[in-house]
Amino acid sequence: MSVSKSNSLKPLIPKGNDTLEKESFESYKGRVSSSASNIPDCVLENWIYRHYLCVVSDYSFLNFNKMQFIKEHRSKEDIYLLIKSYDDSWINNLGYQLYKRNNKSWLQDYMLKNMTWPVPIIVLENKEASYLNDRGMKMGVPFHLLEGHLRLNYFREIYRTENEMLKDTHLIWKVNM
Repeated sequence: MSVSKSNSLKPLIPKGNDTLEKESFESYKGRVSSSASNIPDCVLENWIYRHYLCVVSDYSFLNFNKMQFIKEHRSKEDIYLLIKSYDDSWINNLGYQLYKRNNKSWLQDYMLKNMTWPVPIIVLENKEASYLNDRGMKMGVPFHLLEGHLRLNYFREIYRTENEMLKDTHLIWKVNM
């Protein structure tokens, strides 16, 4: 089922988005709170505020006003096996950097030290394969990754390389519509 484009994202554009003068998250949150009352601060900051243009280009067909966010623990097996994307390469192609890069990024260091991610990834429950994006691509089933592609890439690489070291459960934001 394709969902009609929503205007619910227009009021959520950060002032100065994609410039060096982008408003602070605190200012942004105060300004958009009435338009995003259903979106937890963590999701608002790490998805919409940080990645607004990607959100618009990839997910503007979803009705953000109807989204319900549930923070929950998921097993490492569920995360590895059940969370998909439009294309598997989007969640499998960058993980190699985790072990091959000499000077690690802060995220690589964090994930190798803690064996989980610093903030939960965001996934849409899509059990019936009912959502198509504007280009007609099917979203992942039974869960589609909305935000956290690099984190999931690194997670999947750790899972394949040293599964026993990963924490047994990890926090995610599950989105229901």
